[in-house]
Amino acid sequence: MIRELKKTDATRVFELLKIGFPEEEALIGTNPEGFAKVVRRLFRWDTQFVIRLLRLFGRPIYRFFVVEEDGKVVATTLLSFPERSGYVSTVVVDPAYRRRGLAQALLERARAVTQATGRRYIVLDVLSQNAAARTLYERIGYRPLREGALFVRDANAPLTGGPSTAIRPFRPRDARPLVEVARRSTPPEVLEVLPVAEGALRGSSFVDRVLESASAAWVVDHGQGPEGHLSATATRASNSGHVSSPIIGEGVSAPEAIALVRTAIDWCVAQGAPRIATRLPASNVRGRAALLEGGFHEALTDQTLYRPVA
Repeated sequence: MIRELKKTDATRVFELLKIGFPEEEALIGTNPEGFAKVVRRLFRWDTQFVIRLLRLFGRPIYRFFVVEEDGKVVATTLLSFPERSGYVSTVVVDPAYRRRGLAQALLERARAVTQATGRRYIVLDVLSQNAAARTLYERIGYRPLREGALFVRDANAPLTGGPSTAIRPFRPRDARPLVEVARRSTPPEVLEVLPVAEGALRGSSFVDRVLESASAAWVVDHGQGPEGHLSATATRASNSGHVSSPIIGEGVSAPEAIALVRTAIDWCVAQGAPRIATRLPASNVRGRAALLEGGFHEALTDQTLYRPVA
């Protein structure tokens, strides 16, 4: 039986995530107490009121599905909603219940829900080494969209470079010109499925409040408007800090890009994060160079797959 997540499912879902994503968990780490607290906050009356209101007006934030068999949760997936697609973030099935079609059933539910929102595509990420999952996804119609990688660095790793006077805090009005910068380095086929959205750069105070996360963002600006961007987030649900995929325009020098990364690293360290992680598309060549110079290393490679919902 596929149903929505309940508050009492938190411990079991946490166990499944540990089972289903050992490589990522070893690098990033999910905090069990923090994860349980986030789930409890999701089910507060005021949070649920906002979520349901947004869903009513066609602006859903997420849907969290689980499969219940034999009185326990044995599979789960999280579906979120960027501008033009549904994004499946996790598909995990208890090993004892695999080969029963549960993953495919969850994906079909996610596809149907995405289609009902009026979006055109559904998207997911899969580790390059996970041949079994890729075979399933491709069999039901998913196709490659882009390649990427998970980059990590220890918080106490040596820092390179220095500060830059061109770096300042992000302002909401920076989002529009930064979208144009990001679009210039994004392949057209990716923009069709996952367009760069101003809202993603501005963030959400509601999401920060629900996740009990802190966030900050910075830009590179020589006085004519922002040409580079990086944001950082720390949450109790994770043992690692997170930075966004850097936006590095043509006018940003290598030292300025490194200084931008260093600014985010310093912020994450101040938040107490022992490790910092980010996912980066392979097409983001300037962002990759800045991360490598900032002490990050490529830990895992993955692929983003997609399919039309119709």
